[in-house]
Amino acid sequence: MEVEAAKRPSRTYGILRAVSGVLAVGMVLLALGNIGVQFYANSRDLPGPGTLSVVAHVVAALLVVAGQIVADRYADWKAPIASLAVLVVSGATLWTFWWA
Repeated sequence: MEVEAAKRPSRTYGILRAVSGVLAVGMVLLALGNIGVQFYANSRDLPGPGTLSVVAHVVAALLVVAGQIVADRYADWKAPIASLAVLVVSGATLWTFWWA
């Protein structure tokens, strides 16, 4: 009985996966920062980022972490699709809450 070797992703997929990993970590840090700022603002009776921003950042962080897990675990077509999903969710969140 022969054991099949695991497929290795191409260099392009590796770079894409690395970039999406960096964005996933950044989104988690932004979500934690938003939570911290909101708690600080509530304790000082300041406006803060607001519930919508905090919830959206937490949901985006959960989505990108799930996407990054898929991108890291698979070497077939699921990996680049998951990495692109991480890029899209991160870009949409950054555009909506930070740049627009």
